[in-house]
Amino acid sequence: MKLSEEKLTKLIKKMINVIKPNGVLDIEFRLVPLGIRDDEFYMEIKYIVPDDSPLLNMGKSPRSFNDIRMGWNNEIKKSIKNYFNTDIIINSSGVSSESYHNKQKEK
Repeated sequence: MKLSEEKLTKLIKKMINVIKPNGVLDIEFRLVPLGIRDDEFYMEIKYIVPDDSPLLNMGKSPRSFNDIRMGWNNEIKKSIKNYFNTDIIINSSGVSSESYHNKQKEK
Protein backbone atom coordinates (compact mmCIF):
# COMPACT_ATOMS: atom_id res chain seq x y z
CA MET A 1 0.00 0.00 0.00
CA LYS A 2 1.56 3.29 -1.07
CA LEU A 3 0.77 6.05 1.37
CA SER A 4 1.60 9.71 1.15
CA GLU A 5 3.94 11.10 3.79
CA GLU A 6 1.05 13.07 5.31
CA LYS A 7 -1.32 10.09 5.45
CA LEU A 8 1.39 7.78 6.82
CA THR A 9 2.26 10.32 9.53
CA LYS A 10 -1.39 10.47 10.65
CA LEU A 11 -1.69 6.69 10.72
CA ILE A 12 1.57 6.24 12.63
CA LYS A 13 0.44 8.82 15.23
CA LYS A 14 -2.68 6.75 15.88
CA MET A 15 -0.70 3.51 16.03
CA ILE A 16 1.92 4.93 18.40
CA ASN A 17 -0.75 5.86 20.94
CA VAL A 18 -1.57 2.15 21.16
CA ILE A 19 1.95 0.66 21.14
CA LYS A 20 3.96 3.24 23.10
CA PRO A 21 6.04 1.62 25.84
CA ASN A 22 5.11 1.76 29.52
CA GLY A 23 6.55 4.86 31.14
CA VAL A 24 6.46 6.89 27.91
CA LEU A 25 3.99 9.77 27.86
CA ASP A 26 4.26 10.57 24.17
CA ILE A 27 6.35 9.85 21.11
CA GLU A 28 7.12 12.61 18.65
CA PHE A 29 8.55 11.75 15.29
CA ARG A 30 9.32 13.16 11.89
CA LEU A 31 9.32 11.27 8.59
CA VAL A 32 11.63 12.18 5.72
CA PRO A 33 11.27 10.36 2.39
CA LEU A 34 14.38 8.52 1.24
CA GLY A 35 13.58 9.59 -2.30
CA ILE A 36 14.38 6.20 -3.80
CA ARG A 37 11.07 4.41 -3.36
CA ASP A 38 7.64 5.63 -2.26
CA ASP A 39 7.58 3.21 0.68
CA GLU A 40 10.86 4.11 2.42
CA PHE A 41 11.39 6.85 4.98
CA TYR A 42 13.93 8.08 7.48
CA MET A 43 12.44 8.61 10.92
CA GLU A 44 13.55 10.77 13.83
CA ILE A 45 11.99 9.79 17.16
CA LYS A 46 11.79 11.52 20.54
CA TYR A 47 10.37 9.62 23.50
CA ILE A 48 8.79 11.96 26.08
CA VAL A 49 8.93 10.61 29.65
CA PRO A 50 7.89 12.01 33.04
CA ASP A 51 10.39 14.25 34.82
CA ASP A 52 11.00 11.57 37.45
CA SER A 53 11.52 8.72 34.97
CA PRO A 54 14.40 6.37 35.78
CA LEU A 55 15.29 6.47 32.09
CA LEU A 56 16.62 9.98 32.55
CA ASN A 57 19.12 8.76 35.15
CA MET A 58 20.49 5.80 33.24
CA GLY A 59 23.56 7.74 32.06
CA LYS A 60 25.71 5.71 34.42
CA SER A 61 24.81 2.57 32.51
CA PRO A 62 24.34 3.75 28.93
CA ARG A 63 24.42 0.22 27.53
CA SER A 64 21.18 -0.78 29.26
CA PHE A 65 19.56 2.52 28.26
CA ASN A 66 20.60 2.00 24.63
CA ASP A 67 19.26 -1.56 24.73
CA ILE A 68 15.88 -0.29 25.95
CA ARG A 69 15.73 2.50 23.35
CA MET A 70 16.80 0.19 20.53
CA GLY A 71 14.11 -2.29 21.57
CA TRP A 72 11.50 0.46 21.37
CA ASN A 73 12.85 1.58 17.98
CA ASN A 74 12.74 -1.96 16.61
CA GLU A 75 9.17 -2.42 17.78
CA ILE A 76 8.09 0.77 16.01
CA LYS A 77 9.92 -0.19 12.80
CA LYS A 78 8.42 -3.68 12.84
CA SER A 79 4.90 -2.38 13.49
CA ILE A 80 5.12 0.17 10.66
CA LYS A 81 6.37 -2.52 8.28
CA ASN A 82 3.65 -4.98 9.31
CA TYR A 83 0.73 -2.54 9.27
CA PHE A 84 1.65 -0.17 6.46
CA ASN A 85 4.18 -2.18 4.38
CA THR A 86 6.60 0.71 4.66
CA ASP A 87 10.30 0.49 5.45
CA ILE A 88 11.65 2.85 8.09
CA ILE A 89 15.25 3.73 8.86
CA ILE A 90 15.45 5.34 12.30
CA ASN A 91 18.35 7.74 11.92
CA SER A 92 18.02 9.30 15.38
CA SER A 93 16.14 8.67 18.59
CA GLY A 94 16.32 10.07 22.06
CA VAL A 95 14.54 10.59 25.34
CA SER A 96 13.37 13.91 26.76
CA SER A 97 11.76 14.86 30.05
CA GLU A 98 8.26 16.24 29.84
CA SER A 99 9.21 19.63 31.32
CA TYR A 100 12.20 20.09 29.00
CA HIS A 101 10.11 19.07 26.01
CA ASN A 102 7.38 21.56 26.92
CA LYS A 103 9.94 24.38 27.31
CA GLN A 104 11.36 23.59 23.87
CA LYS A 105 7.89 23.67 22.32
CA GLU A 106 7.29 27.16 23.75
CA LYS A 107 10.30 28.61 21.90
